[in-house]
Amino acid sequence: MEPVTGLDIVYDAACGLCTSVKEWLGRQPAFVPLRFIASGSEAARQRFPRLPAGELAVVGNTGEVWMGNGAWVVCLWALRDYREWSLRFSSPLLLMVAREAFAAVSSHRAGISDLLSLRSEREIEQRLRSVIVPACLPDRR
Repeated sequence: MEPVTGLDIVYDAACGLCTSVKEWLGRQPAFVPLRFIASGSEAARQRFPRLPAGELAVVGNTGEVWMGNGAWVVCLWALRDYREWSLRFSSPLLLMVAREAFAAVSSHRAGISDLLSLRSEREIEQRLRSVIVPACLPDRR
């Protein structure tokens, strides 16, 4: 079997929590390159047409696909400082706990985003587009 040498992480860019986690993942030292693709984007539709929009998914260079809590465990596996955690969460007992925790957070991510004032990439883009930039005055020297 071919080794995993890179991961595409498909995340919900309309979710503040998802965007914040993506940024956190991107700052961590990783064993393999991580590429982030917004779910529902043109790039995601072209590369992964069968993936459901809005759900965390990780696709390895090997073609393997992980969804939901499995995707989160694979993200941890890719990180230098968190691989041990991924191995712990892969054990049968903790995998069940990880599944329940991921489901709880996932089903309340909009509320968590609001509570923590986490803004999604799409919200930030919309706010920036609504800013009116004043025209520069001519130089009167």
